[in-house]
Amino acid sequence: MRRVLIALAVATMVMVSAQVAFAAVSSDVSIRYNSSGETFHGMVTSSNDECAVGRPVKLFKKTSSGAVLQGKTKTNANGVWRVPVMHAHGKYFATAPEYMGMHKLCAASRSRTIDVM
Repeated sequence: MRRVLIALAVATMVMVSAQVAFAAVSSDVSIRYNSSGETFHGMVTSSNDECAVGRPVKLFKKTSSGAVLQGKTKTNANGVWRVPVMHAHGKYFATAPEYMGMHKLCAASRSRTIDVM
């Protein structure tokens, strides 16, 4: 019984160590809408450039049946993203899904929801 408890304790410590080693780097995604250019845009920011540059971003519209994908893109060298949407109206938000960079795991992030009229 003692060996089983020791084995469980060791396994738990190994799992906790692995989680710490692969802790995801946090990031934030912002959203705005330019009505004259009919373009949603924003920026992904992070303490680690790997989690901001070249990061996938998805734009969603909230509907009564759930979120509907309106477009997707990647951030540029400054972490900026743009998605054109003609005749936009309603509530929109952007996400930066979980992403594995070259050396870091980047945590998923979601912007605030904006209302476009």
